[in-house]
Amino acid sequence: MLVWGFSILMLISLISIIALRIRNKNNKSAYNLFIAHFIIFTFAGIALLKAMRVNSNTHQTMASEFASLWLGLARILWAFSIICLLVGMAKINTGNKQ
Repeated sequence: MLVWGFSILMLISLISIIALRIRNKNNKSAYNLFIAHFIIFTFAGIALLKAMRVNSNTHQTMASEFASLWLGLARILWAFSIICLLVGMAKINTGNKQ
């Protein structure tokens, strides 16, 4: 249920942002950053789910290391997605003043 819920939520969010980008022609670069945020955040979520699924029976001696690797990748991707979100918000804010 977690995977399906995450997937459906990210798909709805991405479709909504694409629809907003099509309607608002003056802030395309900001909406492109929002789209990048959702795509990168989706990959961060996938990495987090992979970290949660590491099976200690399959990776008997390295299970903790594999989980840590996926968690580290999820953190890095999450940080990049937040940067895209913040820069997009700043562009929307400056675009409305003009």
